[in-house]
Parts: sequence; C-alpha cells; structure tokens
Amino acid sequence: MAYITQSIDMDIEVDEFVDACSSREIEELIKYLQSEGHLVGSAPTDDMNALDHEWAQVINKISGRARLVLTNEEEETIRKIANRL
Repeated sequence: MAYITQSIDMDIEVDEFVDACSSREIEELIKYLQSEGHLVGSAPTDDMNALDHEWAQVINKISGRARLVLTNEEEETIRKIANRL
C-alpha cells in the first residue's frame, strides 16, 4: 500500500494556538519558554516552596510596566537592592 505524506504551512495566531492547548500543554510551553530564556521574571513551578511562590509573585509584580507607578525613591531602593546582589 502506498503512503502519502504532506506538509502544510499554516499561519495561526498565538492566542488561537494557546486556546487550543490543554492545561498540561500550556505548562509544558511555559517550562520550554523559561528554559530557552524567553520569559522574564520567574513563574511558579511545582518544586518551589510557599516562600518561593510568594517571592516569584512579588518579583513579577515589580517587573515590566510596574515601574511606571513607583515613586523615584521606591525605584531607587529597588535599584540599590538589585545592585547589591
């Protein structure tokens, strides 16, 4: 019997792709993106304890556009802490 294989290039939107994923597949995608360095900040993982989860949430809150709502003094304090580490 003959077998035919066919390749198709499709252009789909990212949100369509993610919406079609199960929760398990989304978790795999997040882990892959983290391992490839595409995600800034830290997302909670199964091997984190409660303090690690809380820390990840805090860091995610102050990353990105949150800087726009901080005072100059708060921003400078965070900068000093980061430079010390």
